[in-house]
Amino acid sequence: MTKVSVYIPAYNVRDFLAAAIESLLAHSLPPDEILVIDDGSRDDTPGIARRYPHVTLVSHDTNRGLAAARNTAMRAARNELVASLDADCVAGPSWLAELAHGLTDPKIAGVGGKLIEGVQRTTSDRWRAVHMPQHWGDVPLRNPAFLFGCNNLFRKSAILSVGGYDERMRTNGEDTDICARLREKGWEFLYAPSAQATHKRQDTTASILATYWRWWRFGVNAYAQGPRLRSVLGHAVFVHFRYNFLNALRMDVKARRWELAAFDFLIPVYFPYRDFRLWLSSEKTR
Repeated sequence: MTKVSVYIPAYNVRDFLAAAIESLLAHSLPPDEILVIDDGSRDDTPGIARRYPHVTLVSHDTNRGLAAARNTAMRAARNELVASLDADCVAGPSWLAELAHGLTDPKIAGVGGKLIEGVQRTTSDRWRAVHMPQHWGDVPLRNPAFLFGCNNLFRKSAILSVGGYDERMRTNGEDTDICARLREKGWEFLYAPSAQATHKRQDTTASILATYWRWWRFGVNAYAQGPRLRSVLGHAVFVHFRYNFLNALRMDVKARRWELAAFDFLIPVYFPYRDFRLWLSSEKTR
């Protein structure tokens, strides 16, 4: 039987963690080990993890960020195959088996599954489902642009061979970055939509805008050399308005999603605001 370690990066996730763990315990391919990487939580996240005798808790003394939690998991895992499931996700019963099947090809460094948006209560939730999908559709795909960090399976040796995840990426972008570096070394990837997990997060207007801005900033590595006022102004017009806003608006108007189209108008206001705050912060530290 294929032995797989599964880890859950966890930071203040007491409302989600138990469901994530229990979904792994009910798998058709049981994980050989389940690791919860507590990244300095201030709530009862560690206590919830300790309730499960099959779970190994690994804790950071302080919050070090998502990429650091992933690196800790890779070092702690006892198996070559290491899967990741976000704490606010629930894995389907065959999720791990479907991912592991893809790694029978020695050229493949990692396999990613399909994340289904399970919460659609608010406009923000529905906007996220349309404009921030964490999957590549319903058809298996070799060499997608990258594998989403929320649910995947990697060869540990491949991750370590490129130096692990970039710990400067505390909240987002570590998945696109690691895949880019692995691709440079000749590794390939698979997307397996049959490996399904369900997202249990509920968003507010503030939380979805903040997340979407981080997706953009780290996804394209914006301001890698530090923000400049000229680049902030340029991004406001040529990126946030022309691309981030107008593309979303065109999609929603064409599909007659008027509720989401109204939400789109927040983008050209919020994104420049966050860019400007980033520039002000950088100026203070000079």
